[in-house]
Amino acid sequence: MPQHQQSADGFIFSILGGKIPSWPDAANTAFADALQQELHLQGLYPLVYHLCKNASAWKTWPADIRERARKTAFHQAACDLAAESRIRHLLTRLQASGIHPIVLKGSAIAYTHYRQPGARTRGDIDLLFSRRDLPAVFRILEAEGYEYVYRQGYLGQELGFKDTSPGQHNLPLDIHWRSSSYVLLAHLLDYDEIIGSAASIPELADLPCAMNPVHALLHACIHWAKHTASGDSIRTLWIYDMHLLAMGLGDGEMQRFVQSAAEKKISRICAAAIAAVQLAFNCETLDTLHDKLNQIHQQESSARMLERHAASFALRDIWSLKNSTILRKSLQDILLPPGVYVLRSYGRKNQLWLPLLYAHRLSAGLIEYARRRLRR
Repeated sequence: MPQHQQSADGFIFSILGGKIPSWPDAANTAFADALQQELHLQGLYPLVYHLCKNASAWKTWPADIRERARKTAFHQAACDLAAESRIRHLLTRLQASGIHPIVLKGSAIAYTHYRQPGARTRGDIDLLFSRRDLPAVFRILEAEGYEYVYRQGYLGQELGFKDTSPGQHNLPLDIHWRSSSYVLLAHLLDYDEIIGSAASIPELADLPCAMNPVHALLHACIHWAKHTASGDSIRTLWIYDMHLLAMGLGDGEMQRFVQSAAEKKISRICAAAIAAVQLAFNCETLDTLHDKLNQIHQQESSARMLERHAASFALRDIWSLKNSTILRKSLQDILLPPGVYVLRSYGRKNQLWLPLLYAHRLSAGLIEYARRRLRR
């Protein structure tokens, strides 16, 4: 990575850490270009604007960068209001039908931990449902103008829907019924556990629809580990989300987080995720949390997710699931995912197709998995 790119990254993390820097005297065109590229690609212009706009150091920045940040922030705020209105309508409709979705990741954290929701950019809205509610969920989505557009891989457990109703800023939906696409992580945070202590987002729904702070940080660590295992680039916003979630834990919540990480056997994942936050922000405040996680000494199959390019489906993962309930649910995910999901994936409506579609899905998924393994 070029030196100017490293400096731009450090400059950004200084801002996100609460230390608003003046424009460097030695900054050249390469630095300015690298900074603007990162702010654009990482969706950070609105957040940087909201964090910096009232700081005296902000006035030392080049006028064109400040103006671009201002315009992007105002545009994002307008988009956010439109998306908020639309998703509130959908959540109200679902809750009125006895269905209680959980808003995941950035779309929830934007309201629970950011001062302005519009400062947290997002390209879609992730919703978690109980598996048993999926048939009714799909009917309501389609009645509300959402159209199925994709599935996530042959053995994936996620469906994407686009909003076809009038409006320029409608965000697509990602529909989940488990908390991760990785076998080892999929049922560590189940819907029933999450909904039992869900938090409220008054701007989006009358009833609780978000993970509580402990669950939210556990899920953020799982999400980080999943992308680490996939060899993906880790977005700056994901690190910042974890930073806000971890810094926001009270003493009791921190203890519950550490206890949950131990019980779910993901302490190594959580420790690594917190270490990534500490490294990015040069943050000693989270030392206590990191130390408590490192004091947990136990074997954890999930730790292999810290390896880059760890396979998302491996037979040894199945047999390493010691919990019989999680093992049963994981096998069900692979062999018999929800029928409505399979029918939508293949563009069919008649349930008589299901045996053939299940067989095709499994065989095609296993062939693709074998090909990936051979390429490693």
